[in-house]
Amino acid sequence: MKSAEEGWTASANGKTRVLATILYILATIQLVWAYHSRVPSYLHLQRYENGLEVMPCQARVLMMLLLRWAHRNPFLVYLADLFSRSTPIYRSHITPETFVFAITDTFGIALAGWVATRIYDAASERRLLTAYVYPLVLVFCAVTYVLVSLHPRRFYYDLPSLGFFAVGLYLIYFRKHPLLFAAVFVVATLNRETTLLLLLFFVLAAVTEAGVIDWHRSYAPRTLAVVVPLAIYWTAWHMVVNRLFAQDHAAWIPAYKMNLVLLVWPPAWPQLLAAGGYCILPIVLCRRLVKDPTLRLWLWTLPAWFGIMFLYAIVVEPRLYGELIPYLACMSALIAEQAILGRMTIDAQPSEPVRIPPNAVAPPSHRETAAR
Repeated sequence: MKSAEEGWTASANGKTRVLATILYILATIQLVWAYHSRVPSYLHLQRYENGLEVMPCQARVLMMLLLRWAHRNPFLVYLADLFSRSTPIYRSHITPETFVFAITDTFGIALAGWVATRIYDAASERRLLTAYVYPLVLVFCAVTYVLVSLHPRRFYYDLPSLGFFAVGLYLIYFRKHPLLFAAVFVVATLNRETTLLLLLFFVLAAVTEAGVIDWHRSYAPRTLAVVVPLAIYWTAWHMVVNRLFAQDHAAWIPAYKMNLVLLVWPPAWPQLLAAGGYCILPIVLCRRLVKDPTLRLWLWTLPAWFGIMFLYAIVVEPRLYGELIPYLACMSALIAEQAILGRMTIDAQPSEPVRIPPNAVAPPSHRETAAR
């Protein structure tokens, strides 16, 4: 039977968690609001809904379908008109699609914070920083999507992609049923093609199963039975969708040539390093502080990610690395925790008295010298 003190402590902890959850939700809403009000959209809403935007942006069709549905939904049309009349200062911002943006983007960030916290709790020894993981995700999202100086643009599918990728990492790390992962992968691929890199996370997690690294598992039948069909689906889908919108203007550019220039242009360096909230380089340097072998091995996804973006995108856009935020926030918290524990261990060690050898003669003090 619990004592009164234990019951009071449990009640206080429960109230603290509820209060923290409310604060996290409000902070997430504020971040989404700032994102939509301060960062202009790269895509034209009506052209995107009608399938007429530039490629490859138009090929990311999941949000197109949702926004097209919202635009014609009578209830959302009525709700948008009601909000516009009650808050005329925001009249230009309230459209039926606004509610879709608000829900999907808020859920995308919330899922990223929740997944980062769950993985941190599973990998942490003491869970000292659990309460700080979600705020860290918010900071990473703000740096990645809002605090942008070069090419500050918003894309309708970015934050939903963040949520999808976070759920995929959760299913991979906790070894959930492969059918759940496959279902998320199939839907998420309709939103953005970066899901291909989830397969690399899946293979590396399979290599470190049971905490022991065995590279033979990377091509084991159980691994290939998941990776190969999903890779075939990913390839087939993009062949179909590229043919479907073949008549649209293609915004392809020789990205690797521009990236070579940007890498040697000093004004671009701060924004390039902003990827992952400026924490990628410290994480790589301090990776040995992370005890979990799966999380350490996942670092090999970073050069693969950068290589793909170097060939097909502009590498100084932090949003290109947004899906990595749950993983990077978790790694940052684990490294910080180990640094704190190491410092606590050093401070807790008792200081030993200085031992003077028995035959040693202490030098005379200044006062003794003056007396002589």
